[in-house]
Amino acid sequence: MKRFIIFALILILTGCGKDDPLPILPDPTPDQVIQSVEEGLSLELLEDSYEGPPSEITTIIRNDSSIDFSYGEFYTIEVSVDGQWYMMTYSDAVFLRNQRFKDTGHLLLAGGKARQTFSIEALGLKLLPGEYRLVKSFSTHVDPFYEVSVAATFSVK
Repeated sequence: MKRFIIFALILILTGCGKDDPLPILPDPTPDQVIQSVEEGLSLELLEDSYEGPPSEITTIIRNDSSIDFSYGEFYTIEVSVDGQWYMMTYSDAVFLRNQRFKDTGHLLLAGGKARQTFSIEALGLKLLPGEYRLVKSFSTHVDPFYEVSVAATFSVK
């Protein structure tokens, strides 16, 4: 939840210049290496290459660990620029239009899997040709509390 609040504040305080081809934060993300499998959680894209900008991305998330994790509809899209990952930004209105766009609300049981479809269109983004990654976070819902993030890369041609 703390990550969500920080991200929301960054979105509020950050503006993109008119010359920017993509709406991104000015600094690279602090987590340059995020695996697609971490602590038994995995993120798999049904497609990892798109001809033209996708309007949505469908994923399979798996929990091969021995504990349950909570997750929500929230995710981030990052773009590779000169070999570094940058978080893409979008309007705060996204949170008003979709009040379920948060980090919690679902439970991924130990040994379970789920299918999620993420709407790029709902974020008001149009992905230009390039390399991207979708980042998804999960949280334990019992003590000890901690967060795990996984990412899957894809390209737009």
